[in-house]
Amino acid sequence: MKKYEKMLIALKDSEFNCFSNKGDWLYIANNKDTKKGLFRLVNYIHYFVSINDQRMPSEIGVVKKINGHITARELAELDYKSREKDLTLLTDESVKEYEWFLEKVNAQPEHTPMAVTWLEKTFPRKEKELRVHKKFFTGLSKEEKKELFEFEF
Repeated sequence: MKKYEKMLIALKDSEFNCFSNKGDWLYIANNKDTKKGLFRLVNYIHYFVSINDQRMPSEIGVVKKINGHITARELAELDYKSREKDLTLLTDESVKEYEWFLEKVNAQPEHTPMAVTWLEKTFPRKEKELRVHKKFFTGLSKEEKKELFEFEF
C-alpha cells in the first residue's frame, strides 16, 4: 500500500469557519457529521471534520508534512474509530476513497489551503460529486497568508 508524507491539518480560526483544534488531522465530513450550529454554508460548499472523538468542523485545512507517513488504510481506521464504527465494516472499496483523498492532498505543496465543494453535473444525468481542491485567498496579503498557513503543529 502506498505511503503518504502529507496530511490535511486544521487551523483554528473562527473567521474562516475552522473550529477544529490547530494541528488536528482532517477528513471529509460524512452525512452523519454536523457543523454543531457553529456556522452555515451555501449548498455547494462542504467541510472537513477532525479525526478524533470531537469531530469538530472546519471549512478549510492546510497541507502539512507529517512525522513519518500514513497509508489510506490507516487513515480509514482512524476515521472509523473516531466515528465509533466497527473496523470489520472497512472494505477495500471504502479504502479507495481515503486513497483518493490522500492523493489529492499529497499532490499539493506544503502550506497549501484546501477546501471541499460539491460539483453538480446535470448532463447526461444529474449527479453530485465532492471535489477536494486548493482554496484561493485573494483578499489576503502575502504576510497574512504566511502567518495563517505556515504554522508548526
